[in-house]
Amino acid sequence: MNRTRLIGAATAALLAVSLSACGGQLAPADPPSESSAAITIEHTQGEVTLDGPAERIVVLDLGALDTLNALGAGDRVVGITKGAALPDALEDFAGDEFANVGTVKEPDLEAIAALEPDLIIAGFRTAALVEELSRNFTTIDVTYDATKVSFYEGIEYSANIVAQSVGMEDEVAEELAEVAEALETAKEKAPTGETAMILMTSGGKVSAHGTGSRFGLVHTELGLEPAISDVEIEAHGEAISFEAIAEANPDHLFVVDRDAAIGQESEAAEQVLDNELVASTTAWSEDSVTYLDGSRWYVMIHGVDNAVEMLDEAVSTF
Repeated sequence: MNRTRLIGAATAALLAVSLSACGGQLAPADPPSESSAAITIEHTQGEVTLDGPAERIVVLDLGALDTLNALGAGDRVVGITKGAALPDALEDFAGDEFANVGTVKEPDLEAIAALEPDLIIAGFRTAALVEELSRNFTTIDVTYDATKVSFYEGIEYSANIVAQSVGMEDEVAEELAEVAEALETAKEKAPTGETAMILMTSGGKVSAHGTGSRFGLVHTELGLEPAISDVEIEAHGEAISFEAIAEANPDHLFVVDRDAAIGQESEAAEQVLDNELVASTTAWSEDSVTYLDGSRWYVMIHGVDNAVEMLDEAVSTF
């Protein structure tokens, strides 16, 4: 990711302006209660120590926001990125009581400073900003490498970091048990010995995604064989033609509409794929085309509630 270049060298200067507007430094947080104990959190880009469970949190990653909400800690959130439409599952955070701190590509650092957060949670699309943010705010990163861990392991890793920051390790263990149960149920429902292809549409174009992609659980967890085995691992997939889709002839198609996920107006995935070549596939003729919720599969992936919904959706066709 190259989000840091989008902020550029101006980040440090903007932080300085933001902090000077608050009197040269952030106002001290209320002292921890006697029952609070310091919390040391190891995260993807280092280690931080909190005086106690975080109470004023700015969230720059919607998967982490989903996990906070599932844990019952949504009321500790004071600011979120609202640059694009919030997923329906997070509509409770659309109100003015949750300050708008910009977009995932360019957070509003003045707005963040004004909120006096005791914690910022970043991840994936905002991971490149962590180093700069950490100079003035306690910041953690929940990013993990999906090519090196299983679907469940990634969810578990990020969820445990979030839970530790708010002192809810017991609660997250219960949520993770639900994810594990949903995963086992999905595996039982998935057919064996059949092929699948994962497609993403954007701007009227189509890309394929394989086992190492963010959508790879269709293959790695559910056991459906890739209809094309050599798909390159790219953030937005490998461009594919309708002829190639027809030639691969998958038994099942899983489709993500990226434009719908990020709130962009464009031709819907159903329209993009509605042609004779795609219609010639077994998946199309057998009515085994699953249109996945892009906000869940492309945006909120690692939230604990979201993971359960993803798994349920993945096997809804079977």
